[in-house]
Amino acid sequence: MHDPQSDGRRRRIVLGLGAALAASPLPRAWAVEEFPSRPISMVVPFPPGGGFDTIARPFAERLGQLLGRAVVVDNRPGSGGNMGTDFVARAPADGYTLLFANDYLATNPSVNRNTRFDPLKDFAPVSMIGSTQVVMAVRPDFPAKNFEELVALSKKRSLSYGTPGAGTSPHLVGEYLSTISPLQSLHVPYKGTAPAVNDAMGGQIDMVYATSPSVASQIAAGRLRGIAVFGAQRSTQLPEVPTLKEIGGPSVDYEVWYCLLAPAGVPATVLATIRAATRKALDADLAARLARLGYAVKSSEPEAVTHAIRQGLERWKDVVARAKIAID
Repeated sequence: MHDPQSDGRRRRIVLGLGAALAASPLPRAWAVEEFPSRPISMVVPFPPGGGFDTIARPFAERLGQLLGRAVVVDNRPGSGGNMGTDFVARAPADGYTLLFANDYLATNPSVNRNTRFDPLKDFAPVSMIGSTQVVMAVRPDFPAKNFEELVALSKKRSLSYGTPGAGTSPHLVGEYLSTISPLQSLHVPYKGTAPAVNDAMGGQIDMVYATSPSVASQIAAGRLRGIAVFGAQRSTQLPEVPTLKEIGGPSVDYEVWYCLLAPAGVPATVLATIRAATRKALDADLAARLARLGYAVKSSEPEAVTHAIRQGLERWKDVVARAKIAID
């Protein structure tokens, strides 16, 4: 026999369950995960303790504070930055793996035959982070004091300059200088800045081309003398060192820039979160801290990163071809 009261009770139970489900939080499998919900890995594709770490670690610390999750620096060196960069290019596009890079993104495609990544297609730019300058430094008793004397000396005997390695920014700047000026010198590649600096101080090579943070302490201590910086303006870290143009050389408007990227395909909402935190991280306090270390903060829209990479690709491919620079 049909019982209308039973039907009513069943309806009330079903409606009650529906209301309870509507009021309860979604199961974890259905919920939209807030970003970030766990630590973020920021890959630095060079060894720990070098110039990259000097700027990357203070930035990572501040970014983590703003995101509410640790941003852990993951040093993955090898192949002039290519190994760590390839790792990020293949990483899940979820925002939990980022790349802290510099202008090797624009030089390695021309210099390094093992370059597999496409810097314009494989990454989503976040922001520029900062920049520094390349310095030409010599031992204190080196006879040349300006560019004219340097050129005159190079005509009397062969001059040499050391860099952190073939295809690095200081090396390319040296090759570029030889194409726009009468200064000719022999490039001596080293495995890192430290041995090049040591040999310059010891007289095994005439000059060392290196970033400002890499030689500032030796210049301050009088173990090296800065002849010039490559750039439109003097370095804030080494204000006593003139620009190349100031000592009679050609104008070389060049700086080593650093940027933050994510793998291509990261959701727009996640990228927006990272970009907003990055803008806040590059505040006056961090800018002052990095300035003391030789870096100028350069927060930017993501399009500025793309422009810098594209401009660098065009600028350096001819220099690399003329100098026949190739790394396997």
